[in-house]
Amino acid sequence: MLKNRLLYFAVLAGIVVFYIYYIAWFSWFLLLLTLCMPILSLFVSLPAVKNLRLSAQMPDHCERGTPAAVRFSRMDRCWLPTPLYSFRLVVLDCMSGEESVHKILLSDGQAGEAALPTEHCGVFICQLKKGCVYDYLGLFAFRLKLPDLPELQIEPKPSAPEQLPNLSQFQSRSYRPKRGGGFSEIHDMREYQPGDSMRDIHWKLSVKTDKLIVREAQEPNRGMVLLTLDLAGTKLQMDQTLDMLCWLSVWLLRHEVIHSVCWMDPGSFEPMGAVIGGEADLKDLIHTLMKTRLKENTPSIADRPFPHADWRYHIRPVREASPS
Repeated sequence: MLKNRLLYFAVLAGIVVFYIYYIAWFSWFLLLLTLCMPILSLFVSLPAVKNLRLSAQMPDHCERGTPAAVRFSRMDRCWLPTPLYSFRLVVLDCMSGEESVHKILLSDGQAGEAALPTEHCGVFICQLKKGCVYDYLGLFAFRLKLPDLPELQIEPKPSAPEQLPNLSQFQSRSYRPKRGGGFSEIHDMREYQPGDSMRDIHWKLSVKTDKLIVREAQEPNRGMVLLTLDLAGTKLQMDQTLDMLCWLSVWLLRHEVIHSVCWMDPGSFEPMGAVIGGEADLKDLIHTLMKTRLKENTPSIADRPFPHADWRYHIRPVREASPS
């Protein structure tokens, strides 16, 4: 450390002046001891420096607003005290491109902890850089091997939009055979075909008609269901957009509605889309959106026509109040 080195050279300079003006065995001994102290400190510190290992624990995901932190602990079995060591925690926000740096300095017996930003949704890349471990006097620095950290995903909180979409269009006017069969409240009757399960045979009706009649599960025959959103605005507006997207998508999935999500890519200004058929697809989509770098002047997709969509809802965040 620079402060320790300057202090040492200041002490050494004072002892040299003392040796020049006070020629005696004590001044010579004090000068020799001062010159040997860095070498002695380095020799004593080497076992502890060589055996020092650092571990770090942190969550890979949490809900927005939930406190989260990186916890550091040393892993060494040396009987000597752990020397001073330092490193930097760099946290990069993928959506905004903002980078925050936290310098951490620890010594023997100290447990390190650094709070992580969880105020807004996003994917954060966390890295440990510039790790150094020092001798006991703090004059020599050695490279410290640092562990890798996982990505941190701050997940949105599903919330209903203020203006609920018109759900009356989900009343299906036609039905089709359900793929793979299974449970359904609506069934159709038809004659038995090779490959049909014996469990689907309607025995009472088969006895009356002298034919094997099968109960076939039906599902609604819906057209394209579409959710659109804009990857633009402040962090608060993006939080609201992702919150409403999660709520609407989960609502559709609970009604067994496979739907699509479309947005404008901030880099190419081209429309992008994803098909949501289950919660795993929704998680992958949220991760993709939160890892996309936002840019200014990204055009809105609200006025873009989608003629193949039978039902569409555009997610609009609440406008922030202008400062008075």
